[in-house]
Amino acid sequence: MTSASSEISDEPKRAPNHHSWALVGIFWIMALSVLTIAQGLIVPIVTAMLLALIFSPVRRALGRMGLSSGISAAIILLTLLGSLGTLGYFVSDAVKDSLAEAPHMIGEVGVKLKELTGTVQPVMDASEQIQDMATSEPATDTVTIREPGFMAGFTDRAPIVAGQIVICLTLTFFLIASGNLFYEKLVQVMPTLKDKRRALAVARAIENQLSVYLLTITLINMGLGVTIGLTMWALGMPDPLLFGLAAFLLNYIPYIGAMAGVLASFLVALVTFDSATAALLPAACFWALTSFEGQFVTPVLVGRRLRLNAVVVFVSFALWAWLWSFMGMLLATPMLLTMKVVSDHVPSMAAFGKFLADRDDLSRSDRRILKYIFRRDVPLSKRQEAREAKEARNAKTNTPARPLPDAGPGPEANITA
Repeated sequence: MTSASSEISDEPKRAPNHHSWALVGIFWIMALSVLTIAQGLIVPIVTAMLLALIFSPVRRALGRMGLSSGISAAIILLTLLGSLGTLGYFVSDAVKDSLAEAPHMIGEVGVKLKELTGTVQPVMDASEQIQDMATSEPATDTVTIREPGFMAGFTDRAPIVAGQIVICLTLTFFLIASGNLFYEKLVQVMPTLKDKRRALAVARAIENQLSVYLLTITLINMGLGVTIGLTMWALGMPDPLLFGLAAFLLNYIPYIGAMAGVLASFLVALVTFDSATAALLPAACFWALTSFEGQFVTPVLVGRRLRLNAVVVFVSFALWAWLWSFMGMLLATPMLLTMKVVSDHVPSMAAFGKFLADRDDLSRSDRRILKYIFRRDVPLSKRQEAREAKEARNAKTNTPARPLPDAGPGPEANITA
């Protein structure tokens, strides 16, 4: 009876563990569904929070000058809107012309690539044969159904995008204008004085580290965009302002952004210039500038403490691009950095932060364990050869001792006799 009752009493305690993995899976499925369906609301909110973090050092600097949080937020937003408006004024004509010429440019790129691969003549011969076959047959009426183009889709989505921009900017203003409201609420929630101090220290460290990092990265990207724009202008590329803006935005996407910029500059140069050799120069300059920024400028100004794992960066990029399209590509790395900083300052998330970080120095014990484990990955044939070589070395060094010669009966034998 006692064992049966103990088993019955243990069943309710074990029951939740049987369904824990199923509940976790259902939670993540529902979370991804909500992120996909509600992206029109979530994307402006996340963007506003990141913008508030970026401009947090600027707000504090204006506060030290005697300006209130509301006035500082108004100055920051007006400056941001003025900069975006000025940039849009100069870029609008180039964007309009590029969108109008995009189909023709894509056709020219295809022809140039076929010329490089040497497949133009077979295609032309096949097209002539098809044309001869078509002329020999009686003419028939054809009906062509045109699908809505890119501009029609952009026009349909323009009101939605405008509403999201208004939500993002308005929320950014309120977040910046709120000042230290989050810290005040945090102090009110924490029960003891020790918890208040610890929570404030962690929250302030997270905000400072994130805001300084995001602001520094934004300034670096602006400098890179200006440099690439001037380089493209010096090389005679069309629309260098667009190249600078693209470099500024694409540099928020590690690895993939630089590759996309190099490919785009090569394709545009392939249409612009006559020879393929001349088309390689803009792409090489784009690659050289982004590589110099990634290997020297960013590590010096930011440091290597927030370097992320390349595999995690790519997986995060693919996930958020699948969920939120282009905005997901831009926000993937800043959100990943936010999780990294939070993990570094919250003890319960330290292991998660280790997986997000890039390779760092191992302790001596960890190196010994890894060396011992990976030593067993040697193939069996080589392992057998190593064992035989070790036994041969031991046989040479550990030779058996020679037996002593017989010296006759000792003194004990004489005494006995």
